[in-house]
Amino acid sequence: MRKWLLPVLLASCAGCATIQRATDYHGARIENGEQPIETVEIENTGWLLFKFIPLGCGDPKSPNEFGCCLFRNTITLQNNLDMLKTEMDRVKSTRALNLSSRKTDETIFIILLTRHAYHTSAVLLK
Repeated sequence: MRKWLLPVLLASCAGCATIQRATDYHGARIENGEQPIETVEIENTGWLLFKFIPLGCGDPKSPNEFGCCLFRNTITLQNNLDMLKTEMDRVKSTRALNLSSRKTDETIFIILLTRHAYHTSAVLLK
């Protein structure tokens, strides 16, 4: 039982960077006849010790893949915008509508562990 404790603990403390895509969107105000390509939700999460020491954060250079950045804080708005730009280039989008970002924090064990996340969403247009 003890030999599984460290890998399980490390896996649970790992961060994650994800991009979720949806191709149907019915709420955008579209000007000049532009068509939405997809709606994206970008999330970069990580675990912080005492709210400022990063343990494991998502790797913004390889979203939706297994891996994290240990002891490096990658949970920033700039990293989310870089992932959005990469996604825009992938689908050949020229504009983004309804761009919004927000931060969330979830504290565990009073102030010992904090799950910090940055969320960014947008509608991509041709």
